[in-house]
Amino acid sequence: MRQLRHDLGTGGYDSPAELYHALGMLSLLANDLSELLPALRDRLENGVLDGRVRHVGDGDAPQETYEAIATAGHSIALAHFTALLIGQELENAQTAVRDLASA
Repeated sequence: MRQLRHDLGTGGYDSPAELYHALGMLSLLANDLSELLPALRDRLENGVLDGRVRHVGDGDAPQETYEAIATAGHSIALAHFTALLIGQELENAQTAVRDLASA
């Protein structure tokens, strides 16, 4: 990602083929992220169930732990959905650039 940002900032990726390749890499990254996030959420939830994860704050009430897990799970679910959308849109952009390159 850093290399891609650097290359774009210094004038790289001028040809449609280079842009196609960059969009493909970003699409793969978004798809990988969308696959990873549910596994992270599951690990967090399973950690609570088997006692590896607990809330350490002002109180050690189970309710605080469950609320924190629910909040994290909700945020991870939103990030998962967003990553799916990003991946789809990047694939759409890649198709458009491919069609541009062949014109």
